[in-house]
Amino acid sequence: MRIHTDTENLSLRNPVVAVGTFDGVHRGHQYVIEQVKHRADELGGESVIVTFNPHPRVFLNSGNYSFKILNTHLDKVDRVYQSGVDHLIVLPFNEKISRLSGEDFIESVLVKKLGLRHLVLGYDNRFGTNSLSSDKIIEHLGKKNNFSFERLKSHTYKGKLVSSSLIRDRLNTGNVNQANDLLGYEYFVFGRVTYGNQIGKKIGFPTANIEFKDGHKMLPCNGVYVVKVNWNGSTFFGMCNIGVRPTINKSSFSIEVHLFNFSHDIYNDYLTLFFLERIRDEKRFGSLDELTEQLTKDRKFALKYVETYRESNYSSE
Repeated sequence: MRIHTDTENLSLRNPVVAVGTFDGVHRGHQYVIEQVKHRADELGGESVIVTFNPHPRVFLNSGNYSFKILNTHLDKVDRVYQSGVDHLIVLPFNEKISRLSGEDFIESVLVKKLGLRHLVLGYDNRFGTNSLSSDKIIEHLGKKNNFSFERLKSHTYKGKLVSSSLIRDRLNTGNVNQANDLLGYEYFVFGRVTYGNQIGKKIGFPTANIEFKDGHKMLPCNGVYVVKVNWNGSTFFGMCNIGVRPTINKSSFSIEVHLFNFSHDIYNDYLTLFFLERIRDEKRFGSLDELTEQLTKDRKFALKYVETYRESNYSSE
């Protein structure tokens, strides 16, 4: 896959194009991408995905972190790369592009810069200041500029209409299992290990504190989770607490991970956390003894979950 950060001097062969934010690159997006690749093969052309950085809603609400995204820019690039398209074009979402109508975007960018041959639109795909979604207008533009287009049907998985907003809702309620189903992969975050207060070590549950800097990247809601962790190319399992650690009188937000059967010094190293299942809400306990007792139960639950997970995911190894 070739990655382009502007539209100058592009030479694309019969480009079949889909445009969107592709936040999460979930199963619905994967369906669109597969259709783009299929049409490109039929037309003897190249598959092209056009997206934006930053996410338009992040740009338009600059400084407001209430809107959360499922993928960082690099996450999205990696997911699109894995899809096997020929080209990914990342346009800087700025004041100029935000003012373009849908018609202007098609003609000035997709037609004049890319040489659009065929446009693939998701069932609710709309863009431009006028949120262009009228097939009649797009048909007229196609006849005028010699391109064809198709609007895909909605994509469902296990009876649910797949969308980024639904996945955000599932993460916001801690339903990571269903979020992963809709994504088609396990939701993850990436961060650096920092020093904590060492209380976990004192009670037999040493934890790695994860420094998480991207304020727009969504986290599952506060609580305790079963996680898979990638460190230095190796996979480990553990449990993760997201929240404010109420039992030890801490009010600051933290992400802490306790890894099973792990004794390496990983301070300042980077970990990727994949969320597999939610164990429980975060809770304030009356003493460290009560907390330890609950953590013991959490670990028992998590280890049983991991055993089943390994059987279903690594049985062929």
